[in-house]
Amino acid sequence: MRPLADECFDSWIDRVGRAHDVTRSVLFRHLGIEPALAGQDLGRGRRGLDTTWHQAFDGLVERLAWAVQCEKERISATFLACEASALLPRGLRHYACARCWYEARRAGKPEFIRREWILRASWRCREHGLPGKVPGEPGGRLSLAQLARLVVLAERSLAVARPSQKTIRRNSAILAQLVRQSEWQRHRAIDHAYRDRIAANVFHFSADRIAMLALAHGRRGAAPRRFETLISQALPERPTPGGGSLADQKPPYRLQAAFRTKPRSHWIAPELLSLLCAYGALRARQGREAVLQAA
Repeated sequence: MRPLADECFDSWIDRVGRAHDVTRSVLFRHLGIEPALAGQDLGRGRRGLDTTWHQAFDGLVERLAWAVQCEKERISATFLACEASALLPRGLRHYACARCWYEARRAGKPEFIRREWILRASWRCREHGLPGKVPGEPGGRLSLAQLARLVVLAERSLAVARPSQKTIRRNSAILAQLVRQSEWQRHRAIDHAYRDRIAANVFHFSADRIAMLALAHGRRGAAPRRFETLISQALPERPTPGGGSLADQKPPYRLQAAFRTKPRSHWIAPELLSLLCAYGALRARQGREAVLQAA
């Protein structure tokens, strides 16, 4: 089971583990690879590891190439050469194109995750033009009908976002550059303002990252901008890069500028509530007096 063209390392090694019904650490131990590497983030390969792991990593590439009988370069091609900030967190690298998996299931081909799809800037399949959803784990947990429904939902999401061709070209260029593909040279020069905003974006903090990114590339970008304004503040609940959370503190006043409040009426005053209560009590007493007079 060799890695497929443009498949990321985690996708390939997980397919191997599922085929043999073993965990990653058990697989590594069986192949003579340092088992502790199973707990490391291998998305960027050697670049993402401390120097103390380099020797063990070189052994990993060599042993995996021997196990599946392929060149070491084919294993190395599964890693990305981008900076760490451009990658999604390890636990969120499960976004995929529903149509790609639907067609693969019908053709009897393996479902896998492309290297491009584990980047934070990735939100659409460049082959089908559809926003990537979360079909689940590769391997057939979802039925063909469920995958077909996800394709429909992706098409609807695209219709709502209405991304412009200009932003799509920018996105394609930055993705091609991040995966170090030669084709990015054929795109326009990289828009540095776009790169600074999107390449290491924090939309994965949102419950629906794909929808937020689709809106950010479309004509309805107000919601993504508000989210970016919110998440960029030093809020106590925002995770810190080193783990944990920030100390409790009062949100800055500039955060309030992102939300428009309704103008307050000049009639709203503390005395108004007392006046209304007195009026209500008077009406109730008048009602009781009217009942007594009638009796």
